[in-house]
Amino acid sequence: MKKYIFILMFLYACCLFPQYATNDAYVPNNNGNTQQTEENNQNNNNEYITNDAIMGRKPAVIDTPITGFKNITLGATREDTINAILSDNTMTLPKQYMTGTVDLNAEESATFLALEENKFYKSGYFIFKDNALYSITIYFQPNQVDFLELLSALNAKYTKGSFLNANTVAWQNGNIRIILERPSIIKYINMNNVTTTSDTRIKEKEAVPHQNTRKSILEGL
Repeated sequence: MKKYIFILMFLYACCLFPQYATNDAYVPNNNGNTQQTEENNQNNNNEYITNDAIMGRKPAVIDTPITGFKNITLGATREDTINAILSDNTMTLPKQYMTGTVDLNAEESATFLALEENKFYKSGYFIFKDNALYSITIYFQPNQVDFLELLSALNAKYTKGSFLNANTVAWQNGNIRIILERPSIIKYINMNNVTTTSDTRIKEKEAVPHQNTRKSILEGL
């Protein structure tokens, strides 16, 4: 009797495991509509991020010129950048800029400009070199504009971007690069200016006489 019970259990197991083995590979036949299945598979490949997209790549090289954000163009002077922001009904500068009480010629922070937080923007930063805008960073309010909305809009305008990692997508035309980061951050950067600025800062650091770094860190707490 035990021998028959063992045989029955063996046969049951043989029938059970092949069923589980094929579940993961199961694909509905769409009532024989092979063309529809192939179209669905193609759409899925275009829409979802595949594993190779997050392994680290260079920015997608594009033909469409990258000029900047809205009417704020890379290379613009500080005054033109301020005027472009003031003429936009979604962005807000600090009160002194809005009221026109800032003397741009006498302003100390001539290399930097920041947006005030409002309904659409959490923050925003504009960096200048030799009175030319070379970096724009916009932090959107995630509840207003999320990462996927930004990605969709950028892909539609500039073609499909390249994932540098799971949270970063990039496009590049010449020296100008767009970087999109989670949760809702977009950057427009003239990479040539970034490189030269970085080199300048490194040389400035190297030229400073060596000090007791540990002591200065502790004193700065």
